[in-house]
Amino acid sequence: MKYFTKVFFAALVLFSSESRAFFDFFGYVADPLFVSAGNANPTYNFTVSFSAYCNSGCIGQDYRLALSDSNPGRQSPITGGTEPLQYPADELSEFLISAQYSQQANSGSLTPGQWTHSNNSNSFFQTTTNGTETGSFTFTFNQNRLKQLPAGTYNFSFYIAGEDMYGTLHLDSILVTIPIVVPELVQISGLEDVSLDAKDLSGNNLDAQFGVCVFSNTGGVAIDFDGSSNSGDNFMLSKQGQCVNSSDCVDYRMRVRTPSENWLTYRRQGHRNRVWTASTQQDCGGQDNMTFMVRIRQGALNNLDSGVYSDTMTVTVWAQ
Repeated sequence: MKYFTKVFFAALVLFSSESRAFFDFFGYVADPLFVSAGNANPTYNFTVSFSAYCNSGCIGQDYRLALSDSNPGRQSPITGGTEPLQYPADELSEFLISAQYSQQANSGSLTPGQWTHSNNSNSFFQTTTNGTETGSFTFTFNQNRLKQLPAGTYNFSFYIAGEDMYGTLHLDSILVTIPIVVPELVQISGLEDVSLDAKDLSGNNLDAQFGVCVFSNTGGVAIDFDGSSNSGDNFMLSKQGQCVNSSDCVDYRMRVRTPSENWLTYRRQGHRNRVWTASTQQDCGGQDNMTFMVRIRQGALNNLDSGVYSDTMTVTVWAQ
């Protein structure tokens, strides 16, 4: 008699389900930044979209961000052994006063070239769902630096790096370009009131002069003057606010020069058509770069009645 024995082999196969997370940029929205002639540092907002997800039993992910002048690549600085990694950020640091980030409940400051969180941080930026997310960036630009840009459109480009910190250490980056529109900018500062006394006359002229700072991002300006007492015509000082009677008026002239350009006399509005050298620094490097002079010729003072003669001068400067 034969005995047949059936042996059943049971194999238990354990399938590992490691959680995985990824961080991938896929777009941004950045409108042009229009530079004004004011002194306030402009605040600029733009948004960046990214795909954040975690599979195999997890929702959302931890991540961190960094700003860089150049492409940071795709290698995690942690696995590369150079944590904390410093990315190049000279241009970002030169143009930005500050950088802020917000996304849902996340918010924080960014220092150009550095990660928002170290690799052993106790808390990172977090997403609470899987899928598309949109983060908002707020940059405060250095207005003084913007004004040094030539007139035209300047492309301010930089990289944003994002890294999943869930375990895969997946790094991605996106090139962002902000169009900066710079108009022709001009500014004059240092204008002041002047006073002349006929008793001080020595020689052929009675003069009073003062220095001003004239800035233009084009490097050149045109200048014009117009007095209120005799608008559109020869400059006049008047005893009555308006030059009605010639006996109540004193003819005067405006003179202009720069350290590299000789004196030029202006007698009436629209008298001259000349391009003057201007400073491309808003504060003229802390020094006056142009001199104005009010001149009354001796002959205009002859047979003049005593009294106070005055005028209000409008100075117009525009970029060339």
